[in-house]
Amino acid sequence: MKLLLAATMMLMLSAIAMAVPDSQQLGPYAVSFDLNANYQAQVAQPIEMETANAYQMGLFVDNSTYASVSITEYVDLTDSTLMVFKSMLPMSMMLQGLNVTNVEDMTIDGKEGFLVTSEPMEAIAGAPSKVYRAMYWMDSQDCDCGPVSVGKTSVVITSTYPLDVTQGLLSSLQIVQGQASTAAASVQGGQILPPA
Repeated sequence: MKLLLAATMMLMLSAIAMAVPDSQQLGPYAVSFDLNANYQAQVAQPIEMETANAYQMGLFVDNSTYASVSITEYVDLTDSTLMVFKSMLPMSMMLQGLNVTNVEDMTIDGKEGFLVTSEPMEAIAGAPSKVYRAMYWMDSQDCDCGPVSVGKTSVVITSTYPLDVTQGLLSSLQIVQGQASTAAASVQGGQILPPA
């Protein structure tokens, strides 16, 4: 009976440990997520400009399988109307040689956002077969100035992981100002990279 109780406790503890989301510090933001994959986290140096600051992290398996989370924090209020970005982001991807196959609305981090599905226009050996890009604004709000929204902080997530892993990342993503949990952040480690 004691052996059965001990085994049950070990299973419960391991399930709790596996359910703890990963956490990384990205500039002034704590980013937590549940990525059901082995990866190496790499955090780039912040890019500071007169109009905005940018923070980026990559979650790499190898050169063709990765996800990135990019946070851009603007100094002034900026047009954050999602319909505008739903047109601009796919066009930008097409200019990068990607054929956009789908754009769908989705909730990310409790906010309105969208997910773009694309595939390379040319098959290249070793390149990903699908590229997903999602976007949302952390602080978008309707503007009295017309039928637009304004905000200061946008988030773009790019992934070449399979769709189920990508959706898991997007559905579990949470970004808040503050410090990441040091225990969770140290589990995956992180390498500081120079700005691109």
